[in-house]
Amino acid sequence: MLKYLLYLFVTLVVLSGCSGDSEGKNIKIKSPAKKTTVPKKKRVKIKKKPVIKPMITKDSVAVKLTEYGKNHKETIVDIYTTKGKVRIRLYKDTPLHRASFLLMANEGYFTHSVFTRVAPCFIAQGGGTYTKEQTAVSRKTGVYTIPAEFKRHRTHKQGAVAAAREYKKNPDKRSDPFAFYFVEGTLYNDPTLDRYENENGYKFTKKQREYYVSKPGAAHLDGQHTVFGEIISGYSVIPKITQVERDSKDWPIHDIFIDSVVVVK
Repeated sequence: MLKYLLYLFVTLVVLSGCSGDSEGKNIKIKSPAKKTTVPKKKRVKIKKKPVIKPMITKDSVAVKLTEYGKNHKETIVDIYTTKGKVRIRLYKDTPLHRASFLLMANEGYFTHSVFTRVAPCFIAQGGGTYTKEQTAVSRKTGVYTIPAEFKRHRTHKQGAVAAAREYKKNPDKRSDPFAFYFVEGTLYNDPTLDRYENENGYKFTKKQREYYVSKPGAAHLDGQHTVFGEIISGYSVIPKITQVERDSKDWPIHDIFIDSVVVVK
């Protein structure tokens, strides 16, 4: 009986101590932290613009233009401008320039380009403007220059069609495929022709001299730019282009457009 009372007493003491320790306390039992899964970012595939391989490179100009010329034998081209239509004939004996002009015409490069330089009794130059559409064409065809194709009998007579070119860092006088000009011209005298011979290191033939002292042309450009064609109809349009109001750099105050260039035959 004594053992039983002693056991009961000890049990009550223990229970009393446990309740005293927890009295007044709000014990919170933390639940185990939940694992959160961070969604992986989706990789967005950026579509690369297709690399356009140009038709012609600096190293392949002669080969590619020769090939293009063999597949495109046309020589008659109509040029529609704000001032009217001009028909030209491209020379077969300047094959690289002929092929390049046909390429640009067929690809639509000249469409909606403007005349960038017009000077009375001199030239009307167009084609060499760079709109968004023209830039797209040049990316396709390639940006290149054409080897000079000077011919003694292809002179800057009135109505001649010739290629523009860069003068700086261009010792070979290679042509720009994008810009060309029509010659209106003026008369020269022998002393003036002598001066240009000395300045340009170019000797005029007797036939050239006879022409330039009697008929309009741009004699000082012979041996400097490649003449690759001539106007065969519609020459009256040229003075209408050159004799307009223009700024100090001979750019027309009101744009004169090349509406289209159509290869005929």
